[in-house]
Amino acid sequence: MEKLLTYILFFSLLIFCGCERKAHTPPPVESLSLTTRFFDSIAKRDSATAVRQGKTIYQLDKSRNYISTLISIQQSNNAIAQAQKLLDTGKTKEALETVNNALKLYPDNDVLRKSKVKLEQLVNADRLLIAMARARSSAAMCDARETAETGLSENRTPALIAYLAEYEKLEKSIAMREEKNTQESLEAATAAAEKAKKEDALREAEYIKFMQEMASISEKGDQMRQDAGGVPFEEPAKEETQKND
Repeated sequence: MEKLLTYILFFSLLIFCGCERKAHTPPPVESLSLTTRFFDSIAKRDSATAVRQGKTIYQLDKSRNYISTLISIQQSNNAIAQAQKLLDTGKTKEALETVNNALKLYPDNDVLRKSKVKLEQLVNADRLLIAMARARSSAAMCDARETAETGLSENRTPALIAYLAEYEKLEKSIAMREEKNTQESLEAATAAAEKAKKEDALREAEYIKFMQEMASISEKGDQMRQDAGGVPFEEPAKEETQKND
């Protein structure tokens, strides 16, 4: 009897001290119960408990990848909820700070990482949208729109997509107007050049005509002198001077 009690005590000590103890795999019923409690915690929005239960389930069966995903969601739930409240009041920088603080606790959380990227883009959203509003030429509008599309790639909400589509339509409309204005300006410049060319030709023709008329007058003057005996027009003035002497 004493020997039996000795064996019992020895094996009890082995169990409690963990000597050569193997991982305990819960029976299907216990695993199912744990999973049920895990989802119940999620339903109750008890994130801390859900995370703890989920980690236990995942350690027991790592083939259940969806459990890992749910753990990440529970880890990020509180931070995301707080960040959303801040966003709703326009406090984008504060929302980003909230997510960054959560990442310090859960650095491997993909949900928080993606949220961080989105919030970083939203911090710069005002600058990108203002640049679009200030663009005046189609080329400047195109550059601003493409920069915004890249800078807000993780925040492609239906409202943003619709806005960018309308902006691109306006951009194309302005490009067509610019092209028309350029064509009209070219045509106006061509017409002005043609007009100037004609005016130059007309002035040149008038000048030639004037010179021809002057030559004709000069020829008539020469003929008049010849008809008068070749006496220059100034000769009578000299004769009058001699008489006076």
